[in-house]
Amino acid sequence: MRLAVNARVTAFSMGGQQRVTAEILKRLGPVEAVAPSTPLGGVKGHAWEQAVLPLRTIGKLLWSPSATGPIMKARQVVTLHDVAFLDAPEFFSANFARAYRMLLPPLMKRAAKVVTVSEFSRQRIAHWYGLDASAIDVIGNGVSEQFRRYAPDAIAATRAALDLPRRYFLLQATSDRRKNLSRALEAWAAALPDLPPDLHLVVSGNLARTHVFGDMGPVGDVPRTKLVGYVADEHMGPLIAGAEAFLFPTLYEGFGLPIIEAMACGAPVLTSAATATQEVAGDAALLVDPASVAEIAAGMKALAGDSWLRTRLSAAGEERAKLYSWDDAAARYSRLFTALGADMGV
Repeated sequence: MRLAVNARVTAFSMGGQQRVTAEILKRLGPVEAVAPSTPLGGVKGHAWEQAVLPLRTIGKLLWSPSATGPIMKARQVVTLHDVAFLDAPEFFSANFARAYRMLLPPLMKRAAKVVTVSEFSRQRIAHWYGLDASAIDVIGNGVSEQFRRYAPDAIAATRAALDLPRRYFLLQATSDRRKNLSRALEAWAAALPDLPPDLHLVVSGNLARTHVFGDMGPVGDVPRTKLVGYVADEHMGPLIAGAEAFLFPTLYEGFGLPIIEAMACGAPVLTSAATATQEVAGDAALLVDPASVAEIAAGMKALAGDSWLRTRLSAAGEERAKLYSWDDAAARYSRLFTALGADMGV
């Protein structure tokens, strides 16, 4: 089989889709990763993808792992993680949403196979593009090796490196308004009078991608809150493992990779009873209505005040995370690529 991978996305800082691509590529064996000579985003990236990538992958099966790919290429597997730009376009910049609304319909019809990451996303893709849901493959994500329990000295080293308080809840959010940062901060402020006085909120994540997500508005000055921004992989695992709870009250997810990463680190998880997050978390997380400040705040207070709840969720989460494996995901992709390659004679 002659397989090429659309690796344009790997040039950018590590996020969910970059991590999926990197972890699967590690396990596929020798494949040709095709990317621009310099990182290209926006219009230039799409132009390279439509004009240059098809020429560089003639006679090969192409895997496009991050939603977009060359429309003219039929010998292609496209992984579409979600259709939030259709379900919730208000969370995206107008240019980003417009580009995806133009590119995706012909790509979904022409691609040899569409893959997604959850049953929720499969149903939403089928709805929007008029596809038979059974023709869309679901291949879930996995847990990378750095997401695990850590010894106290490793946690202390990350705490010192990031200048963290000793006790904290960790909220993972970005400039993507789906991540619900402003409402989570409002909930934290509401919960503060009932929280231990030495408990802080640490917020991690890249807050700068306004070209994709638009202006998220002011974050505000919330007491006992520390924004640490983008966190390198070497510190991300210990940062999560050192948290008394991991907060992910997102409004929309096609999967919710941080949920299982936090569970693997032993952190009790609060996440949303909405979209794919409840599918991924099962009964191993505290589920809240992400649109309700009061409910998010109540969840924070419950986690802070109930050590038995934290212990139960930590143990249940570790078991839940074991259901998700990059080895299994890569094996399923490999079988798919082999079968399609045989059918197409590539």
